[in-house]
This record gives sequence, structure tokens and C-alpha cells, in this order.
Amino acid sequence: MIPSHFAHRNAPSKLVFGDGCLAQLKAELAELSISRPILVAGRRTAASTVYRNTIQALSGLDLAECTGMPEHSPIGEVARLRDLARNHAADGFIAVGGGSASDACKAAALWLAEDRDLETCATRFTPPADLFVPRLDAPKLPIVAIPTTLSAAEVAPGGSVRTEDGRKLILVDFKLASRLIVIDPAASTEVPAHVFLASGMNGLAHCIEGLYSKVQTPVTAALALYAMGLFMQALPAVAADPSSAAARGKALMAAHLSGLALLNARTCIHHAACHVLGAVAGISHGDANSIILPHAMAFNSVDPVAASDMAACAMALGASSATAQAAIDRVRWLQEQIGVRRRLRDTGMSRNLLPEVAAKVMGEKGLYVNPRTVSSAAQVQEMLEAAW
Repeated sequence: MIPSHFAHRNAPSKLVFGDGCLAQLKAELAELSISRPILVAGRRTAASTVYRNTIQALSGLDLAECTGMPEHSPIGEVARLRDLARNHAADGFIAVGGGSASDACKAAALWLAEDRDLETCATRFTPPADLFVPRLDAPKLPIVAIPTTLSAAEVAPGGSVRTEDGRKLILVDFKLASRLIVIDPAASTEVPAHVFLASGMNGLAHCIEGLYSKVQTPVTAALALYAMGLFMQALPAVAADPSSAAARGKALMAAHLSGLALLNARTCIHHAACHVLGAVAGISHGDANSIILPHAMAFNSVDPVAASDMAACAMALGASSATAQAAIDRVRWLQEQIGVRRRLRDTGMSRNLLPEVAAKVMGEKGLYVNPRTVSSAAQVQEMLEAAW
């Protein structure tokens, strides 16, 4: 059903896709007037062929490097990146690898531009329905992304950083969406299959949550449904042959489409829980996504509108019947097929942390667009206990 009223925004991004397309990176940067970039990557990515190829493609440019970015983009590391960019007089950022590099670039670009306490730049939610979105008017340095995982962080207009006291600051500004995205399928083959596949569950969650989000549009629905089908083809293919650049390329394209859906539809209780599990328990975002997704779907399936949306999901996921339960069953089938984690207890986190996680989820903005009203931390803890 097409809503009677909706608004849909598109980010000013350019996508370059194909084997070997990294070679044209320097020419693409010239279109954006970037000549003094900061190159940002995590420890594993900085030791990879794709990183070396990126350095080679940027030969002749005055670049600085910020490597070793930890998962969840800790605020202290983001401050280090901000200061490096300021001292280098950077005119752009290049994120290579996964979502933490992209999120760090967004946070640093925002911090540089707004020039105030990063806490005051964060979107905040107070239950049951109070969402505070700060004005972030300053122009931001352009961000270029070379993704090698399936988080789609490079497409999204916002990201998160982990505070020293174990919270996630959610930073949203359409000016932070990557201006250029370079997807070279072969560049992702060094990413371990288990990391790549877990990040695929993140991308799939974008699609499913985007489809039942209160702010989905007909455009986001079309993107999400098509991307689901690609994920269901690509992820088992990567599990069967991790060296297949073709399978990884299809998965990367699915992730990109999931990010385009996320630009407008936004994520719900699933990502809210995953953010907090990362901040409090240090669980990788991919593992958290893999584990929580079917439980978040079950939580929302009691809402009639969400159940109807999940019925559409079921068919896109390859189910033989159009029901919410069939969609959940297909997600569980995929978990088993690709060997991702399915229980919180297998991550090494303490069960004693579940009440703290549940309480902090209540402050996550994903609850604002969740189809089912979340009225208490007890509801969240029940979902987490089911995932234990």
C-alpha cells in the first residue's frame, strides 16, 4: 500500500562498481576536489592488499593515514582522527574496510565542522516518543568509502561512536553520506568469510527493519525487497566458496541497496539492541546482528502492520508462504546455512549484562520508528533472554 503522504530523500553519492575499479580512484577524487585526504582503516584492513592498492592509486597526493581504527569507533580514536585531519589541513576522508572506518570518518567530519562537544551533536530519544534531532548546518568535508564488508555504513547518512562510559552516540546528517563509493568485489576476498557473512546479516537486517519501519516509503520498500533476494543468493554462495569475487560482488551490491533503503526508512529495535550490545558488551556488530535479527522480528510480529510487511519479506526471502513466521523461519535457515552465530551466550558476554543492555536500549532512537511500541526495559530484556 502506498502511504497517502511521505517524503523521500536521496544522498548526493556516486557509486563506482567493478573489478579493478580502484585504479580510477585518483581521477574520481579530482572530481570532488580532494587532494589532501586522510586514509582511515582498521588494523586488519591496513595490512591488506586492498589498502596497499588504495595507497598506490593515490600516488602523488599529499595524504595522511589513520590506521588501527578499532571496532565501534571509540570516541578517543575519533578525536585522534579529528586532530589529524585538522593538522593535515585535510580536504576529505577515505574510509577503507568496514563500518567502523566509515563511522569514524563521519564523526570526525561532523566534529570538525560543528566544532563543539560531540554529545551535543547526537540524536537522542527519550521514551516513549520524544526524539531530539540537533541542527547540524555546517558544511562537512566529503567522505569517500571503499567498503569490503556488508554493513552499508558508507551509504547511510549517519553513524555511531562508542563513548568511554559504554554508550553509543548516534550522529545523523545527510551531508555525511559518502560522496563517492568504490566497490571492487575482488578487494573483499581477503576479508575472512565469517566476518563478511556476519556483516551480511547486518545488511539483511537493514532490509527487513526498513520494510516495517514507521518511516518506510515505496522507494525504500522496493530497494529492500530486491536486496533481500540478492542476499539470499549471495550469502550462501560466499559460504560455499569464500574466494568467489562474483558472489562477494553480488553481496556487496545487496548491501549497497540495503543502505539506500536505510537512508530514509531507518532501523528499529533490532539495531537499537545491536548498538547497545556493542557498546556495553563489546560484541561485534556483525555477530550482534546475526543473533538478534529473528528475535527482533518475532518481537514485532505481534503488530499487525509489521506482520503484513514481514509477509512480504517472506516471499522475497524465498519462503513458500507469505506469513511473518515464514519470514522468521527463512532467516533462521540462512543463519544455519552460512554458519553465523545464533546465541548471545556464544559471544562470551556475561548474562548479568542483559538488564543494563535492556535499560540502555530504551534510549535508542530506533525505538522511535519501531512498529511496535516499546514501553519498558522488561520487554527488551525478554527479547534478549530469548536470544541468550
